[in-house]
Amino acid sequence: MTRLLIVGFVVASLSSAAHAQYYPRNPYYPGGYGYGSVYPNGPGYNAGAYLQGSASVMQASGEVMVQQEQARVTREQANQAKIDTKRKAFDEMLYEKANTPSYVEELTREQANILTRLMNFPVKSEITDGKTLNVMLPFVADLSSRGSMGPPVPISQSMVNQLNIASSGASSVGMLRDGGQVDWPLGLQGKNQKSLDKLLPQAYNAAASGKLTPKLMKEIRTEMKTMRETLRKQCQNDEIETSSYLQAVEYYNALELSINALERPDAKKQLAGAYSPRARNVQELVDFMSDNGLKFAPATPGSENAYQVTHDAFVRYARNAQSSAGFASLNMPMQEPPENKKK
Repeated sequence: MTRLLIVGFVVASLSSAAHAQYYPRNPYYPGGYGYGSVYPNGPGYNAGAYLQGSASVMQASGEVMVQQEQARVTREQANQAKIDTKRKAFDEMLYEKANTPSYVEELTREQANILTRLMNFPVKSEITDGKTLNVMLPFVADLSSRGSMGPPVPISQSMVNQLNIASSGASSVGMLRDGGQVDWPLGLQGKNQKSLDKLLPQAYNAAASGKLTPKLMKEIRTEMKTMRETLRKQCQNDEIETSSYLQAVEYYNALELSINALERPDAKKQLAGAYSPRARNVQELVDFMSDNGLKFAPATPGSENAYQVTHDAFVRYARNAQSSAGFASLNMPMQEPPENKKK
């Protein structure tokens, strides 16, 4: 009996203690506002909301990881795009380089175009200045080295003797090679002309013997300067016709070049005839010029026709050599179109 009373007392005590247990509310998220309690099984506790919040956290974490991976993929795609762009740029550079003529090719083509024009459409001044002959000289010499020698194109020795030839091609003593005697045009005749008729032979003999002095050259240049000033005043005062004035100026300029050539190191050789070729045709003239490293100097008044004849002979020789059997050159100048020849 006593035992039953004790058990009943214990049960009653536990029941009243259970009813008296206190669960404190969340001070930040009080129940009743939809947040529920953080204490499981406590008043206001919402298991569904708790699980939903946990799922949202996990979902957000997963989305962050997915976004990070997507960012890595995008960054890798960008890097690959950069590499692909570099590769395409490199391929484009190689393509342009393969299809762009080199400096040597461009220079060769340009020289070939110049040669073509000078052969087919030269200006008269380019012929008398020796430019066309100097440009064609290495080309004609190259034809022989390639084994494509055209038939002999004759040039009379009298024409060859009128050509002015020098080591550099800049100037020659051409107008003084007759012992310093010159044939003066009407516009330059006078007091200064008579003085120069005495000084120029002296300069010729001095240069030929290697004894030319600065004093003699100064006297000659003084007379030349006075002659030029006198000619200018005559033109101003209308004492000379325009045509005579122009002829006198041309002659004066050519003579001045020949006088200046007396001071060149090769003047003695020029006066001794070392640069006077003995040639019967184009090939012999070209061989002589090439073997001695010579160039054509500008023509002197009265020798223009010799330059024109030599130019025409060079052109005929080059065209005959080009048309020879088995000859082909990358740098071959174009021949004159048939419609131009008919004109």
